[in-house]
Amino acid sequence: MFLGPTIVFSAFKNKGHEFYYFVLILGTIICLMAVYLLYSGIMTIVRNLSEEENNNFKK
Repeated sequence: MFLGPTIVFSAFKNKGHEFYYFVLILGTIICLMAVYLLYSGIMTIVRNLSEEENNNFKK
């Protein structure tokens, strides 16, 4: 979650470098993966909490 913005910042600091686009794309992919994993983790927690509440009402 913190690695992606650090890599993107590093890419912007070194615009003249030959690996600028590679580092920028890598940082962007890491940022997008962090957002996806955060979303899927929150959805898993919410899904399990709602299943527990539904199971408690059935008793």
